[in-house]
Amino acid sequence: MRLPPEPVLVAAQRWLELLPTSGGVARAQAMLTNLPNYSDLTPTQYATALAWVREIGLLDTAGCGQPASAAMLRAVFERGDLAWVRDADILVQSPDDLPTDVLDAGATLGLGASDVYGLLCGAWGKVDTAARERVGAAGEAALVDQLRSLSAANVEQVSTWSDGFGYDIAVTDGRTSAHLEVKSTTRFGRLTIHLSRNEYEVMLRDEQWALVVVRLDDDLTLRGTGSVHKGWLGQNAPKDASTGGRWESCKFEVPQDVIESGVPCIANLLASPLPAWDTPKVAGWPTAESRRCSPPFDPAAG
Repeated sequence: MRLPPEPVLVAAQRWLELLPTSGGVARAQAMLTNLPNYSDLTPTQYATALAWVREIGLLDTAGCGQPASAAMLRAVFERGDLAWVRDADILVQSPDDLPTDVLDAGATLGLGASDVYGLLCGAWGKVDTAARERVGAAGEAALVDQLRSLSAANVEQVSTWSDGFGYDIAVTDGRTSAHLEVKSTTRFGRLTIHLSRNEYEVMLRDEQWALVVVRLDDDLTLRGTGSVHKGWLGQNAPKDASTGGRWESCKFEVPQDVIESGVPCIANLLASPLPAWDTPKVAGWPTAESRRCSPPFDPAAG
C-alpha cells in the first residue's frame, strides 16, 4: 500500500475533521461538495479519500481525541502496509532516516519530521508487540504438533499453564529431558528475539534449557527449526551496572551464523528430523560442529 497523493490526504483530513460535528457522512459530503472553502478539491478526490479513511479503520473513530493528521499516519504505520515499517527499529534511527514520501505526507498534513518520527516509534512498538504475540503463539503450537507427531515422548506446552517456568515446552521420555524456550519468526534474513530476565536466569541454572527458533511462512506453517547456544546468549546479554537497577527484558539480534539447524538436544527422540533452518552458506562462517565445541558459557566469568 502506498500513501495517497497530496489532494487525497487533504481530503481525508477534512473528512475526519468534519465527521464528528456534521452529523454523519451524508451531511459532511454535502458540505465538502457545496461549500466554497472546500471547492479546491474534486468530488472524486473526496470520494477516494472517504474510501481510504474507511480502509484504514478511521471512519468510526473520527473525533476520538487524536488530531486527524496524526490519526491518519499512525493508522498507516500500525497497519504495516508499508513494507519497511516492520524493520523501522533498525532502518529509521532518527527523523533524518524517514522516507521522503512519508515526510512529504507529514508536511501536507502540517506535521514536521519529528512529529512523524514520534508517531512511527509509537506505532512500531504496537505493531511489533502484536506481531510477536501472534507469530510466537503460532510457532509454539506448530512445534508442539511436530514434536508429538515425530516422537513418543511426553510433550507438554507448559506456557499454556503459566509464563513463570522460563521455558515453553517440556519434552521427557524417561531417558532425556529438555526444556525448550521457543522464539518464532516469519522473516528469513533477520532473527530478532526478546528474552525476559526470568527466561535468562532459568537458562543459567537449568541444564535442560535450550533456545529453539522456529521459522514460519506467511501462512504460519512451520518451515524451519534451529537452536541458539547458551554461550552466545550469555556473552551478548547486558550486565547490570549496579544493585540499584537491573534489566528485565533484552532484545537480541541473532546472526545467522550462530543458529544451528534443528534441535540437537532432542534429536535422538525423533523418528525423523525437524525441518532444517537453512542458514545461508557464507564463506568464513563457523560450522555447527565448531560451535558445539566452543567453550560453554560460564556466568561466573561474566
